[in-house]
Amino acid sequence: CPLNPVPTIDSRVYVQALSELHRQLCPVDKYHDLVVYQTSNDAFSETVLPFIMSDIVYTKTRLIFQSYISYDNYFHSCNIIFIDSWEDLNIVSLLQLSVKLILFYPKWIQSETYIVRQLKKGYEVVYGLDNTVEIYRTNLFSKQKIALDPQNIAIPDEQHDLHGYRIKMYCENFLLKVPKFEKYFLEQVAIKRNATAIQTSYFTRIEVLPIINMQNMVYSWIIPAFGTTYKAVKVPRAKPKPIVWILIDPFDLYVWITYLMLVLTMAISISLFGKLLGRRRFMEIVLELIMMCLAGPSRAYGGTFENRIITLFCLIGIVLISSYQSLIISFMSCARYGPEINTLKQIHDRCLFPDDLYAKFYNFKTFPNGSLPGADSECSLISAQNNEIHTLIILSNLEAENNSYSKESFIMHSLENYRFAETKFLEYLICFFIQPFLRELFLFYIQAVFESGIYEYYYNNKTKPNWQYQHKTFVEKVVRLEDLLLLWYAFVLGTLMSMLCFVVEMVVHK
Repeated sequence: CPLNPVPTIDSRVYVQALSELHRQLCPVDKYHDLVVYQTSNDAFSETVLPFIMSDIVYTKTRLIFQSYISYDNYFHSCNIIFIDSWEDLNIVSLLQLSVKLILFYPKWIQSETYIVRQLKKGYEVVYGLDNTVEIYRTNLFSKQKIALDPQNIAIPDEQHDLHGYRIKMYCENFLLKVPKFEKYFLEQVAIKRNATAIQTSYFTRIEVLPIINMQNMVYSWIIPAFGTTYKAVKVPRAKPKPIVWILIDPFDLYVWITYLMLVLTMAISISLFGKLLGRRRFMEIVLELIMMCLAGPSRAYGGTFENRIITLFCLIGIVLISSYQSLIISFMSCARYGPEINTLKQIHDRCLFPDDLYAKFYNFKTFPNGSLPGADSECSLISAQNNEIHTLIILSNLEAENNSYSKESFIMHSLENYRFAETKFLEYLICFFIQPFLRELFLFYIQAVFESGIYEYYYNNKTKPNWQYQHKTFVEKVVRLEDLLLLWYAFVLGTLMSMLCFVVEMVVHK
C-alpha cells in the first residue's frame, strides 16, 4: 500500500545467504555459468540482483524471457529465479528438473498453497520484510522438507540414499532379456544408492537413455559411456586350401614370372647362338631348360656359349629346386588357408550382400532376394557392439528366443563359419542421456567403471575359452585319395596328350 512506510532493506543479509548457497551448491569448477531469471519486480529483488551480477568468479547471464532457455541451462548451468507472482511459475515448471535450481521469493507466497507445491524442485530462499532469510529444501527422493541455517549453510548429500527411487532405463523390447552391461551397471548403481533399477520399453518418464547411434548428433547433454557400436561386415571365413596348392604357393607370382622370363630369354639366346642345342626347335629348347631344373639335361649340348650359360642355369636351378622342395615339405605339415576378407576393396570385390537399403547405401554388390549365392561370397551388415565376441553374446540371446538351438551352438556355428572384417563403418562411443538431477551421480560411477576395468571384466567373464577361434596350425589328418584328385587328373591328361602326340608323329611324320 502506498500509505505504508518503505521498509529499510539491509541487502547484506540476502546477498550473503544467497551467495553462500550458490557457492556451495554450484562449485565454480563444475558450474561456471550462472543464469539469473529476473521475472520479479520486487524491491528486494532489485536490491539483491546487482550484488549477484557483480561477482567476477562466475560467468553470468541475465534473462527476462523464458524463450531463451537452452540445453546448457538444464545440464551445465546454475539457475536462479526471482519470483513474486504465480505467473512466474511457467518458467519454474520448465526448469524444475534442471541440474541446479535456486528459487528466490518473498515470504507471503508461502500462504499460496498452489504456488508452494510448484516450488519443491529447487532450493527455496524465502525473504521477509524484516530482513530475515529462510532456506528450505525438499528432498526429491524422500519427499522430506528440511530447513537450512542461513548463517551456517551446509548442502545435504541427497544422492547418498535414494530411498528406493525407481531409476528407469529405456531398452528396446527385444533386448529386455539380453544380459547387457548397461543393465548390470544400472543395477550396481541402484544397489550402492538404495534405489530400484527398472528396464522398460516405454519411452515415458525415463531417467537413463542409452544412445547407440551417435551419427550426426552433437549435443552438450550427451555423456560418453563405455563401449562402442558400429556397423560390422560379417564375412565367411577363409577355407583351407587344397593340398595341390603347395605346388604353386612356395613362390609368389613375381618369382614365377621372373623364372619364366629367364627361361624364355635363355631359349631365345640358345636358339640364336647355340651350337648343338640351338639346332632344336624353340619349344624343344624351352622344355629342355625346364627339364634341366627338374632332373638335369636330357639332350646333348656343346660349344663354349652353351656350356657356360647352361652351367650357370643349372646352378640357379639347384638353388631354386632345393628351396622349392623344402618349402613344399613345410607346407605339407601346416594347415594353410586362403586370404581373408578385410579391406574395403576386398569387400567390394568378393562379397555379395542382400538387396536392401544398407547395401545400396554403401554401394556394395548384391544378390537378388530369394536366391542363394555361394557360401564363400555371402556377406551381411550387422549392428555390432565392442567386438565380435560381445556381439555374438548379445545376438545369441535373441536367437535362443526365436529358435530351438542353444546359445552355445549359435556362437560356435558363427565362429567356425563367419568372422567380422577389419573394416568398420559408423563407429561411435555408446553414450547416455541422464536426467539432470541424476547427472552427477552417474558421472561419478561411469568414471569409476573406466578406472576399475569392470566393463572389460564383465564381458570377459561371460566369454568361454573355446570361443576364441584360431586356425589350425598343423595338419592332423592323413592325405586321402580325393585330396590328390587334381594331380591324378593332371597325370591322366598328360598321359593322354603324350599318346596323342605320339600317334600324330607316327602318322604324319612316319
